[in-house]
Amino acid sequence: MPISTESAADIVRLFRTGLGRRPEPAALAHFAALLEDGATFHDIAHIIAGSPEFRQLHGDEDVCDARYVSFLYHNGLDRTPDPQGEAGLLAAPNRGDGLVIVAGSEEARSRTDLYALLYPEGAPPQDDMAYKAWLLRYDRLSPTEQLAIGRHIDRGMVSRPTFSLMLQVSNHRLDLLEETVASLEAQIYTDWTLIVVYPDNLRPGIRTHLKEIIRRVPGLVDVEVSSHQGVEGRWRSALAAAAGSFCAFLEPGDQLSRTALYEFAVAIVSRPDLVLLYCDEDRLGSDGQRCHPSFKTGWSRDLAYAGDVIGQLAVFSRARIMAVGGIRDEGGSFTRYDLLLRVTEDVPAACIHHLPRLLFHRGRAPGLPLMFPLVRATQQHPEMRDVVLRHFRERHPDLDLEDVYIGGNVWPRIVYPTNGTPLVSIIIPTRDKFRLLERCVSSLLTLTNYPNFEILIADNGSTTPEMLDLLRRLGRDPRLTVQRLAAPFNWSALNNRMARQAKGDMLLFLNDDTEILEEGWLTEMVSLAQQPGVGVVGARLSYPDGTLQHGGMVMTEHGPKHILRSATEDDPGYLGQLVLTRDLMAVTGACMLVPRPVFERMGGFDETFPLTCNDVDFCLRVRKEELRVVWTPHATLMHEDGGTRGRDGTARNLFNACVDVGRLLERWEKVMLNDPFLNANLEATDYALRLATPPRAPKPWRRRKGHYREAARVALS
Repeated sequence: MPISTESAADIVRLFRTGLGRRPEPAALAHFAALLEDGATFHDIAHIIAGSPEFRQLHGDEDVCDARYVSFLYHNGLDRTPDPQGEAGLLAAPNRGDGLVIVAGSEEARSRTDLYALLYPEGAPPQDDMAYKAWLLRYDRLSPTEQLAIGRHIDRGMVSRPTFSLMLQVSNHRLDLLEETVASLEAQIYTDWTLIVVYPDNLRPGIRTHLKEIIRRVPGLVDVEVSSHQGVEGRWRSALAAAAGSFCAFLEPGDQLSRTALYEFAVAIVSRPDLVLLYCDEDRLGSDGQRCHPSFKTGWSRDLAYAGDVIGQLAVFSRARIMAVGGIRDEGGSFTRYDLLLRVTEDVPAACIHHLPRLLFHRGRAPGLPLMFPLVRATQQHPEMRDVVLRHFRERHPDLDLEDVYIGGNVWPRIVYPTNGTPLVSIIIPTRDKFRLLERCVSSLLTLTNYPNFEILIADNGSTTPEMLDLLRRLGRDPRLTVQRLAAPFNWSALNNRMARQAKGDMLLFLNDDTEILEEGWLTEMVSLAQQPGVGVVGARLSYPDGTLQHGGMVMTEHGPKHILRSATEDDPGYLGQLVLTRDLMAVTGACMLVPRPVFERMGGFDETFPLTCNDVDFCLRVRKEELRVVWTPHATLMHEDGGTRGRDGTARNLFNACVDVGRLLERWEKVMLNDPFLNANLEATDYALRLATPPRAPKPWRRRKGHYREAARVALS
């Protein structure tokens, strides 16, 4: 049975106050079960006071002496006792009652940060107990904030976008409609209408109830349609009644946070060209508590083709809906997804925006299907797959979908064609890494099925006999060019020099400590690099044991971080991030494909970054030019990581790496703090995704604080 946050908070306060520590998971579950079975806070306090650990800590005498009182205050309230409070506790009949007085006080309750106490090292977003504790800490709206929002709406908004929310009801559970309506009535931003579509065969009692709701609540519009009309026709009828500048689809039981429409309105006012705006979401469990959050990523067209990763709440520009032909008959249960693909086609990415705020809560009755399935990828919904394939036939006849089996599940892969076979120049820096280079080149020549490539080896001063012999042998192969470059190691300079000599239309920068694992890797990367607007393509790299070395990078206040490094081969990552082709801010230069015109436009790699950060800096410059950086899991290589230049373990290398990271942070400070592909409710290390403390997304009614700038500086000190 799930532990309620109230029970967990009570138990944590009792343990912290009486024992000076947090409860272990088994103890938390045990005492929570007692509370669920009818035990009281007082009962649990006396059980703890009778435990061997408690007696060993405080002695066997069951009296509240000054030492015990001081302990309770120090651990429960983080202060010394005041005279009045101390006198009251000294008069308590026993230690259990004293524990109840302190741990149950309003002061102790207000000081209980359940998330920090239970999860001092952080927790992943999939942990529902952690998520509930995190919500207690960060998802609050004070009366002062409500007043600030009201003032902003009345005095600070230069325009007032209007919303038409559309919803279908049937002969089932009008109480769910009431829940949705109640959340709309609670909206601080009031420029909305709810269009309720219902069939003409509603049962009399349901019809009467519905009419009462509509009469009672301002802003509700009812539209009666034929019961023979399909789901798409009902949505068309709703859209015909919509007058708002933006439209959204709801289903009974869905709830919006009080600030949802206000925050959407603020985003629309600041981005007048938006055609689609979406936020994060969670679920409402049968107990009414929120669970299963979906912290989404910024817009990525490849992800959108893989499935409905946008989810709810999504608002569409009504003008854009009409411009693409409105709602069609073929969508079925995936009408909204079909519309999403058409609305976002041929529009700049800047016209699609993600609000990393938890503003939507899905709710439904047990046993009733969701009108709009949860955020997930295509493979779990054949009908959704049909929507994508139809969209491809109409707009991209050269694209296709195929199934990929990962971790026991089927995942969608977007198959892009190659436009011819442009020459790819594969550039490999090396020095005295005989075994690594021989393996790398051998696997390139024997396993790569892409027919048109050359290999350029930049030898940075090798001296060992076996390496020199290998370079001579490789130089006799017409597909290879060996260039001896005797200079201090500078990864950027080596690659720039070889790029100038390369003949290829595309440049692949490859470390010598890599090995090709499957034949289609280069075809996959070339096909992506040929897509309009793509500036860089990165690959999935794995360690020799098969675990993940590189799944793309995200930017943080502490610098670039690899995504879920050391994840197992069958781990799909959070919301499929390790199994779906997607946009990112940066990929590693250990295997990076760049169209030559893009490389030359960027001026190559920045040679002032000789060791590290050069690849990230290049990718960020590409992104600044509004070009895409794409990572694909369908080009997989082995990467030993560190083999090319050796591990950066010397004091000098570590110092130089820190200097480079510091310069990168200074140059790209705003980007580091605002990576759209790292949800602001999550924080990343190289090995984990955790709930962010605090969330980074600014609340629009607050002036943005400057502590992130300071945090970045502290990280470098």
